[in-house]
Amino acid sequence: MHTIQLYIDENLNANQIDELRTTLMGVPHVVDVEFSVRDSHDMLVEYEEHRGMPMDILHSLRSVGLHPDVVSA
Repeated sequence: MHTIQLYIDENLNANQIDELRTTLMGVPHVVDVEFSVRDSHDMLVEYEEHRGMPMDILHSLRSVGLHPDVVSA
């Protein structure tokens, strides 16, 4: 498994976080999505190794109007 850590520029409420988690879990090869308890801007996405990842994750986030920054991959 691989993990990408992202910082989301937008402020997300609990409903938006749940919707975003559901959206990302629908991306092929994504296994888990976690948000920081302390800061909802920070998220981790765990995924199976596959060509095109993590760009598919970034594309999914951008397609819903978010502006993610990669912290580490």
